[in-house]
Amino acid sequence: MDLPHVVVCMLAADSLVPLREVCTLSERALDEQLVPEVIASAAAIVTTPYDSIDDELLVRAPRLRLLAQFGVGTDNIDLVAARSRGVAVTHTPGAVTESTADFAMALLLAVARRLPEAQLSLDAGPQAQPLGMELAWKTIGIVGMGRIGKAVARRAKGFGMRVVYCNRRPANPTVERETAAVRLTLIELLTCSDVVSLHCDLNADSYHLINADALRRMKPTAILINTARAQVVDEAALAYAVARGEISGAGLDVFSRPVRSSLRESLRIVLAPHAGTATVGARREMSRMVVESIQACITNPARIPHRLV
Repeated sequence: MDLPHVVVCMLAADSLVPLREVCTLSERALDEQLVPEVIASAAAIVTTPYDSIDDELLVRAPRLRLLAQFGVGTDNIDLVAARSRGVAVTHTPGAVTESTADFAMALLLAVARRLPEAQLSLDAGPQAQPLGMELAWKTIGIVGMGRIGKAVARRAKGFGMRVVYCNRRPANPTVERETAAVRLTLIELLTCSDVVSLHCDLNADSYHLINADALRRMKPTAILINTARAQVVDEAALAYAVARGEISGAGLDVFSRPVRSSLRESLRIVLAPHAGTATVGARREMSRMVVESIQACITNPARIPHRLV
């Protein structure tokens, strides 16, 4: 009997060993011009946030049973189309929490201490060093108090920051006590925060949540950090606000492609290539969860773990 065919990418090499026992593998990303036969024969496909999975692709994959997202967010996948065609969708919650929270703080420190400008001043002497912002006693506003938002709150508390947050529901009382976090409306949060860190899902309500009006409500000394989804921020409005001094700067791990020149060229905006999960530990755990989903899809489809659809 022929083994099911699976298209994989990004997975840690050692995680592929158990998969080879239950399926055949094509190790290539979806953006590599896959021949039609590869898509048509696939029982499962490993996807990344950069892949656009729509009904047109699903039509070309009649044998597809699983889309295994290598990441948490799935706004790149048409979940309605997947459900209508009986295709399961999984993701990797939990695996990215600590690494992404670390990276949010890394971006914050880079922007707060003006590292791009500091690098340019290497040979100019101490009098040319840009003066940054200390984090102690400052207020961080966390938009979206899920797993990652809570992890950032704990780290910010360790830096001596005051924590406020905006979320549809109050956070767990234990988390509020641990971080001394106070729940506010979005407008209240934007007005009082020295740092606004985005950790919300992308949906109809959060699309361009941070727009020109929101940016005008922020302090001129404030910093925006986005490790959520690019479309939560109106990038044109952000570039304009930073250039005009309406806010102090921004750190972005997510942004639209191609990257706007107004974002690339600003010394007050720090960009990273969706690197929040780029640690050995996170990628190994993500790989393990993806492989676990694929194995279950092949051997026990009624019990696929980490399933959204």
